[in-house]
Amino acid sequence: MLAAGIGCVLGRADSWIGSWKQALDMAAGSTLLIGPVLAGAAALAYARLRSSAVSEILMQGPRDWLRWLQPLVTTWALGCLALLLVVLGTTTAANLAGAPAYPQYIWILLPAFAVLGAQTAIGAAFGYAAGRPWTAPLAAVFVFLLFLWTVNGPLPTFFVTGGVTGTLAGERFVAGPVFGPGVAAVGIAGVVLAAVHPRLLLATLPRKLVAAAAVAILALGWVLTPGDNDARYAIVADPAVTCAGSAPEVCVLREVPRPLDDLAEKAHAQASALVEIGAPVPQRFSASPHGSERRGDGVVLMWTKDESARVVGDDSVTRTLVTPAECAADTGDDVEAVPFDARHLLGRWIQVRAGLLKPGKDDGDRAWLTRPSEAQEEWVRTTYRQAREV
Repeated sequence: MLAAGIGCVLGRADSWIGSWKQALDMAAGSTLLIGPVLAGAAALAYARLRSSAVSEILMQGPRDWLRWLQPLVTTWALGCLALLLVVLGTTTAANLAGAPAYPQYIWILLPAFAVLGAQTAIGAAFGYAAGRPWTAPLAAVFVFLLFLWTVNGPLPTFFVTGGVTGTLAGERFVAGPVFGPGVAAVGIAGVVLAAVHPRLLLATLPRKLVAAAAVAILALGWVLTPGDNDARYAIVADPAVTCAGSAPEVCVLREVPRPLDDLAEKAHAQASALVEIGAPVPQRFSASPHGSERRGDGVVLMWTKDESARVVGDDSVTRTLVTPAECAADTGDDVEAVPFDARHLLGRWIQVRAGLLKPGKDDGDRAWLTRPSEAQEEWVRTTYRQAREV
């Protein structure tokens, strides 16, 4: 179980290592693989239980349902422990890498635990219904395929508990959509178990009422669970930033400070060509999930792979410098190509002047980029001023 959880997050370590919230969310999403392992283990346990005389012995006595559920609860508890260890590992690693912790969001694990319970219950139902140990791998595969079906099929995302690909910087978790799968999972577990063993779990009126409540809870979870996983997150109104460097100063969201020092150093180096020719470079470039909300600031724009990296790619630095102001024309239905083309050429000029790029013989802009600098500077100043005044 633990190996499955580690395998689920390890391949994306370069993505979440710089963000504590993403590390938490990614670990919570390891139910993707832990769940099928639990389903297989539960199927094996209940197949053996069904095929042995112990099954009938457990039916004797006032706490028959509790004894029958004991293997399921034990398996589920082990899965929850594995999930906790994965969470501890990812969040500790992110914290050691420099990302500040946000323990107030640890509650997102509650629905993840519930989903593990539902996946375990489905496996138990598989094994008890068939009574054959060889159904264990089938149960594991079925639970995994069920996850895929809820992601890509007509059902809500019942088994999605995390796994976001972005850093979640400047964002928060939304309780309703996050808890939706957990609520649905409680209902799924109750309905599945009552269906597979009605003789035990529907034997008395209180147990029938519990089964009816499970159906109602499943219906509520169906309503709460979003069809789009992005509904789990919402943008924070005014996220804090941390800054470094000069000419220009660079600010990134405080939640993801890892690339700041390298970004500030490289931004200063690349901006020197603009400063030398008198282009109106902003004194500060700021990151925000909304773009630049600070009047007079440029916009920090980095490629996703650089948002959690200690070393920032030169293209992310250039992309930032050629965005001296937020431009509404960059988004929407009627986006024009001219501003993008102008920024692209401006960025290539910056990289050539910084010694980061040598135009190839087949490049369409080679002739202009290799002209004397005096022939380029007026266009650069005018274009940069226009980009800042949008």
